[in-house]
Amino acid sequence: MRETIYTIPVNEAFAESGSNECPFCAMRRKLNENSLEFVLGPSYMEEDVREKTNAAGFCAAHMEEMYGRPNRLGLALMTHTHLMKINRDLGPLLKKPGGKKFSLTRAKRGAKNGAAEYLKKLENSCYVCERVDETFLRYVDTFFYLWDKDAEIKQTVANSGGFCLKHFRVLLETGEEKLSAAGYAEFVRTVAPLELRELKALEDDLEWFTRKFDYRNADEPWKNSKDALIRGLKKINSVKVEE
Repeated sequence: MRETIYTIPVNEAFAESGSNECPFCAMRRKLNENSLEFVLGPSYMEEDVREKTNAAGFCAAHMEEMYGRPNRLGLALMTHTHLMKINRDLGPLLKKPGGKKFSLTRAKRGAKNGAAEYLKKLENSCYVCERVDETFLRYVDTFFYLWDKDAEIKQTVANSGGFCLKHFRVLLETGEEKLSAAGYAEFVRTVAPLELRELKALEDDLEWFTRKFDYRNADEPWKNSKDALIRGLKKINSVKVEE
């Protein structure tokens, strides 16, 4: 099937990740990098983008990533106007209706504390996360479009190293929605034995990795276990770790 602008990122992720990484983790990693470059580029001066960053803010992980990059001025400007919005929103929620005094009384039983609910929502809000999630879901949809239309992707998956557990769950759930009953059955017949085989191989590699710390095995070869811990962390929790 001829590649399009929609299918290229999916095909590239499978090609680049090979058998050592979940291809959907590779997709998210690239999306994350592109989103950080976008938000710290000239776009932060655009009114529509700043309105969104003012409202959503950034999660702690992405704030740390942005702070470690060169554009401190851009981050400071976005943080300043985001904080201005927080001050405008939070003040009225802490004051008695129509008055200037702060209300410290508890909310009525069953009612929500407005200020606490606002802050909870803010904690779970991030412009970069939302941007990445939106595009990532389109990539998952594209994967199932390819699976339904292109036999080549099925062979590519069969030759891959499987998926991290998080994205394996996403594929099982989304495939049930996007594919026909017969198509989903074929999908599961392909990915289930692949995933279980890779998990068992990783289990064996991790066992040998731990046994290598026994002095009696010091002179034994590492086999395929030298990077087993890194692969295990990536497989189980999609952890971003490097050797």
